[in-house]
Amino acid sequence: MPQWTFPPELEIFLRQAMADIPNATPGKMFGYPGYKVNGKLAVSLFDTGVIVKVGEARAQTLLTTGQVEPFEPMPGRVWKDWVLITGNLETHRPLLAEAVAYVQQETGG
Repeated sequence: MPQWTFPPELEIFLRQAMADIPNATPGKMFGYPGYKVNGKLAVSLFDTGVIVKVGEARAQTLLTTGQVEPFEPMPGRVWKDWVLITGNLETHRPLLAEAVAYVQQETGG
């Protein structure tokens, strides 16, 4: 398996931001640090940003603001329920809690 790299400050941000969000446990996706709810990924680092699972409708709404990007882990494979956050992550901190709540509801927890 390839070794994925990411800026260390992203992992620090994610760990600190997730510390106050209940029901999310540390995990990994594609070798990147992330957080799961009931065994399902809700938030993760990916490349130079953070991805969050918010559902297709919410993702489409967020994409129209131009403040997030579609999450496309491989060219031509956009994940419709996810968005990629880059730039000033602090301004998007509420999306982390939103993603945890979404996955909790999705998994019946």
